[in-house]
Amino acid sequence: MATYLEIPVGEIVLGRKPCPGCGSADHGPPALLGPGTPRDLSISHSAGLAMLAAAPFPVGIDTEAIRDIPVANISGNVLTPRERLSVLAEPEGLARTKAFLRCWTRKEAVLKAVGIGIVTDLTLLETRAWSEGPAEVTVDALVAPSTWRVADVPVPEGWAAALALPAAASRNVTVRHL
Repeated sequence: MATYLEIPVGEIVLGRKPCPGCGSADHGPPALLGPGTPRDLSISHSAGLAMLAAAPFPVGIDTEAIRDIPVANISGNVLTPRERLSVLAEPEGLARTKAFLRCWTRKEAVLKAVGIGIVTDLTLLETRAWSEGPAEVTVDALVAPSTWRVADVPVPEGWAAALALPAAASRNVTVRHL
């Protein structure tokens, strides 16, 4: 992390931003507090793949290993009606699982960027994962409504990943494999 951020290891100060829901610093989103300008951090790991996103604005990243998931059984509790139609239209097996995890990683990345994690009704968060390319997603759970740009992140075969940034963020994102 020090090399990527161009900060000497001994100067890195990790901490938390206040929770957007209650204001507590005990369980808010992770942040790089020093040196210099604070940066938001998002961390995700799954079955041998770890990802870190750092930005001067809120950011969220999520990765999931592609594995056997009972998609038909859980999709009603996780997906919006349009997402569910799209996912269940895929053939059972790997294609359906990948479609489900594309929705899931997008949802989790957005909620991490918002700073609340999975503490809301996921069926209210529409990720437009059925369309190609990035999508704008609006969140109004526990915090003031906000709009995010969410996109898939290239990862090795066997994983799915997504990154969320504020829709107004004007910077390009660089993905580096370390």
